[in-house]
Amino acid sequence: MAGSSLDALPRDGVPITAVKLDESTLQSIVDAVVQQLTREALAPSAPFAPCGGTHGHSCTADPRPLHAVERPVFEAMLPRLVALTSSQIAMGRAGNRLRTDDYLRAREGQADARDAVHSEVPDDWAAQNELVPLLTRCRDRHEYLLFPNQGRRLDDVSRAAVEAHANTSPDVQIIVGDGLSPNAIVQNGAATLSALRGAFADAGWRTGVGFYVKYARIAVADEIGVLTRARATVILVGERPGLGTGDSLSVYLAVNPRLGQDNAEKNCISNVRPIGITAHEAGSESVAILKRAFVTGRGGVSLGIGWGRS
Repeated sequence: MAGSSLDALPRDGVPITAVKLDESTLQSIVDAVVQQLTREALAPSAPFAPCGGTHGHSCTADPRPLHAVERPVFEAMLPRLVALTSSQIAMGRAGNRLRTDDYLRAREGQADARDAVHSEVPDDWAAQNELVPLLTRCRDRHEYLLFPNQGRRLDDVSRAAVEAHANTSPDVQIIVGDGLSPNAIVQNGAATLSALRGAFADAGWRTGVGFYVKYARIAVADEIGVLTRARATVILVGERPGLGTGDSLSVYLAVNPRLGQDNAEKNCISNVRPIGITAHEAGSESVAILKRAFVTGRGGVSLGIGWGRS
């Protein structure tokens, strides 16, 4: 950037004064912005908390600045839209680029998503939540990300652990998997698991032994369901992070599980987190889906049910 400049070109008949930025000047500007953001983040009125804090963490419902959008069709709708979602909408622009605070917020959201993908669930999490720990055929997270099929089947030791509970025939086999966002399990897994257990108990269904699977893809629930002869499987999994959504969970439900069961035969409740679908709502919706699935003997697309549909 040293010696970079903008030539004095006329705009609307008014000359623009040339601007020159050397490297030291640019660095001083960056340092000043970082110091200001740090002071705001550490202010008593706005405590910092990863993925649940304030001041720009896009995985929260905190309002962000509403910039001017040129010639909006429905101007009155912009504040309402921004208040409803953390998505990058109604941001406006400065010339042909994003405004600086929006750009930094988007970069922060991207960093949050990348961190979530490479995060880990603590080794004692399964025991704390009364789950039997299992492992897929992946040796590490790197292999998990590169070879999805390895995360769809259990390794030999874990398969033997599930076989110890074979033919228990629970109504609903509960499974938790770290998935593509282990951080989501750490942040919201315990509360959502508790809500699911309570909802299924209230419905009068037997859930039997629960399992936690490390390096899990959704289809690993098929194998577990087959081994336990479950009427249905429900896997709570950290979902693929979007921009700043590293704390979001998904619940996948399947009746009559079998190996290689198509995803079209499964139902999904996504965006389970405090600012999305709450744990209690996920439990209630799961019961509604499974009740119809048990009656019809099928699930997924053919069930004709989903969030907000009757």
